[in-house]
Amino acid sequence: MKEFQNIIKEDIQLFDKKFKDTLSTKSELLYKVTSYLSKNSGKKIRPVCAIIASGLVNNITDKTYRSAILIELIHTATLVHDDIVDDAQMRRAQFSINTIWKNKIAVLTGDYFLAKGLQIAVQNKDYDILQLISNVVGKIVEGELVQIDKTKKLNLKEADYFNIIKLKTASLFECAFELGGIAADAEKEKIQSLKDLGLIIGMMFQIKDDILDYNLLRYTGKKSGNDIKEGKINLPLLYSLSKMKFIEKRKSISILRSKKNTTQDIEFIFNMVKKYEGIDFAKSIINKYYNQAKIIITTFEEGKYKKSIYSLLDFLIDRTK
Repeated sequence: MKEFQNIIKEDIQLFDKKFKDTLSTKSELLYKVTSYLSKNSGKKIRPVCAIIASGLVNNITDKTYRSAILIELIHTATLVHDDIVDDAQMRRAQFSINTIWKNKIAVLTGDYFLAKGLQIAVQNKDYDILQLISNVVGKIVEGELVQIDKTKKLNLKEADYFNIIKLKTASLFECAFELGGIAADAEKEKIQSLKDLGLIIGMMFQIKDDILDYNLLRYTGKKSGNDIKEGKINLPLLYSLSKMKFIEKRKSISILRSKKNTTQDIEFIFNMVKKYEGIDFAKSIINKYYNQAKIIITTFEEGKYKKSIYSLLDFLIDRTK
């Protein structure tokens, strides 16, 4: 366990039990697939955020855990579907579902997770949760479509980039914190603070992901330069493109348009990002978000959940994968 998880390990252990019970099924094939996903479930940062949010207002409830479960179900479903769309072979240093069981089963598995989430909300009459989850799924899909369009046209602006990551990534973190606040019956002002905190953490998470795409020294769980191979312009590259000379920019755009990039092509982009300090720029943005998050956290009472969120912030800054 990471430090931010260890601080609230009893809560996470209870979540794990409830989540496992949620996925119980009589289908042998579905059991195999969900068991494989559970063994490779990552750090569960998003459901942990929902738990921390309730904890920050001192009221962990059954609804907190249902919210956390829904967040994890939705997140898992989007990952499974993303891997199909991207034809990704690996996920968290393991074979993806579509690689092992092919696309049809992967699609149905993602649909199963979405359906499970809807069932839990309806069975418990958590209509407020259902509304928020429905909204966030719409945002994630919208973000994906905007990114696909911008990737195809290669006309991404800085405002476009931040809008895309807000929709695609940060919206789910924002939702996790908002659900945690609602489940704890928090006051409106506190819920707004939690939403703001979730959005900031989500933005930090994605920008750090962008930086890790240039990490050639350590294995990050996905291939370095993956965004470049998919023709995606992430923040370090976006900043660097704005600083490049005409010939450098033209070559970079040509590489992004190409469907078959050589190692030399990837190295050229990496060198451009290094030359124009794109990673340093991305780190400076993360640090701004980090300071904003700390200001919001100070408004909550002391306790283990406050310690956990501070620890999570540090993890997001320092993580290597």
